[in-house]
Amino acid sequence: MENKLLTPDIKQNIEYLEMLFLNCGDIVKRTLTVGGSLQTKVYITYTDNMIDRQLLNEHVIQNLLDITHLPLTNHLEYIKEHALETGDIKEFSTFDEVTQSIMSGDVIMLVDGAPKALMISLRSFPNRGINSAETEVTVKGSKDSFTEVAAFNKVLIRRRIKDTHLKMEGLTVGTRSRTDITIVYMDGIAKESLLKDVKNRIDSFSIDGIFDVGMLEQLIESNWYSPFPQFQSTERPDKTASALLEGRIAILVDNSPMVLLLPATANTFFQAADDYYSRWGIVSFIRILRYLAAFLSFTLPGLYIAVTNYQPELIPTSLALSFAAARQGVPFSILIEVIIMLLSFELLLEAGIRLPSPMGNTIGIVGGLIIGDAAVSANLASPMAVIVVSFTAIATFTIPNETFASAFRLIKYLLLLLCAFLGLYGFIIGIMLVFIHLADLKSFGTPYLSPYVARTRTEDRSGEDSIIKSPIFRLILRPVYSRQSQKRRLSGYNKKNMKQ
Repeated sequence: MENKLLTPDIKQNIEYLEMLFLNCGDIVKRTLTVGGSLQTKVYITYTDNMIDRQLLNEHVIQNLLDITHLPLTNHLEYIKEHALETGDIKEFSTFDEVTQSIMSGDVIMLVDGAPKALMISLRSFPNRGINSAETEVTVKGSKDSFTEVAAFNKVLIRRRIKDTHLKMEGLTVGTRSRTDITIVYMDGIAKESLLKDVKNRIDSFSIDGIFDVGMLEQLIESNWYSPFPQFQSTERPDKTASALLEGRIAILVDNSPMVLLLPATANTFFQAADDYYSRWGIVSFIRILRYLAAFLSFTLPGLYIAVTNYQPELIPTSLALSFAAARQGVPFSILIEVIIMLLSFELLLEAGIRLPSPMGNTIGIVGGLIIGDAAVSANLASPMAVIVVSFTAIATFTIPNETFASAFRLIKYLLLLLCAFLGLYGFIIGIMLVFIHLADLKSFGTPYLSPYVARTRTEDRSGEDSIIKSPIFRLILRPVYSRQSQKRRLSGYNKKNMKQ
C-alpha cells in the first residue's frame, strides 16, 4: 500500500479505500454530487468522533452544496480555493498518506478526475482537558499538566517558550498503532550529536505498537539491566520547558500524559519544579533532606540487621536492652521479621495504587495501622522493626521522582541480604557496588553522577544547582547537556546595582 498512488478515477479510489476499511464501523463515508450543470463527484471520509462535525457541515459540506458551476478542468483546485473555509489543508497522492490521515483524525476528500486527495484538518479528540498535576504536586508554580493529546502538550510547551528556535520534529512509530512521536528541542542549544543519537535509536527498531512513553523508554535505553532510569519522566510543562532551555531533549508520545526528558542524571531526579520558585536557602535545606532520605531508603533496613546481628556493641547498652526486650516472644529472626514487614508494606502500597482513590487512601492508612499494631500485639514483629520499615517508607516517598525512588525500593533487598550474611562488611560492599554501578552508568553519553564526576574547567559551575542550590542570579551557566558555545544563560545582571 505504501507505493500505491491515487488515480484520476474516483470510483477506483473509493473501492480501494472501502476495501482497506472493510468492517471498520467507525469510518464514516459520504458521496456528494456538486457543481450544478457541470457536475462532479466528491467523496468525503473520516473517523467518527475524531472530528468537529459542526465545522464539517457548516464550512465544508454546505459550501460544496452551494457550488452552482465548476470550471471545465481542475475541479480539485477550484473546490480547494472556493469551497473550503479552513486553514490547514494538504494534498496527498498515495493511499498510505490518506489512510494514515483518516486514522489520525483528519477529513479526506476525493474529487473525480484528480489523482490527489485533500486533507482537511478538523480534529476534535475526546479528552479530559488540562488538569492539575497528580504525581508532581508543588506548592508554588503552575498547576497545569500534560494530557493524552499530544497537540495540547505542544501548546503547553509553546506557551512557555515563545522562540522560533524551539523545534518540534514529528515521527511515526509502530507498524500497527502508527503512534505520533514528537522530538522537542532548542535549536542551537541542544547538542547535534545528542539529537542524532535519539533519532537513530528510535529508527533502529520496528514494533507493532507504542502506547505510552514507558514502552518507548525501554526500547531506546542503553543500560536495560539497571534499576535506575536513564530518562526523566514528567507531567509538568514548566519542568519540560526548563529542561529544554538547559539543552535537554523532550520526547512526546501521543496518548501519553507523560513526557520523557533526556539525558537524565541522578541530580535531576532530586530537583522538584518549585525549587526554582522558592528561596535558595530553604530549597538547599530540603535538597539535603532528599539526598539523606534517598540514602536511608535503601540502607536503613540492612544497617539495622547488620548492627543488631553482628555489631551490637555499637549500640548503647540501654538501647540494646530495649531492643532485646521488644523482641521477646518474636519467633522469627531479625532478617525474616524485617523482610515480612517490608513485603507487607509493598503489598499495601500496591493495593492502594490499584484500588480507586477513596478506597486506596483508606487501605493505605487503616491497613498500615491495623497490620502494624496487630503484628506487634501477636509477637510477629517487634516495634523497632515496624519503626525501621515505616521510616524507610517515609524516606522513599521523599524522593520527587517515583521511577527513581522505585530503584531504591528494589536494591534495598540486595543490601539487606548482604548485611544479613556479612554484617557491616556486607553493608560497605553493598554501598560500594551501588556507587560503582552509578559511576559506570551513562544517559546518552552523560555520566549519571554528573555534576559530581567528570567535571571539566568549562563546567566548573555546574555544581551550583545540585545538593546546594545557589540563588538564581548565580546560575549563570547552563549544565553539561548544552552546547559549549551556548553555556551562558544569564548576562548583564549585577547584584551590586540593586537598590536596598
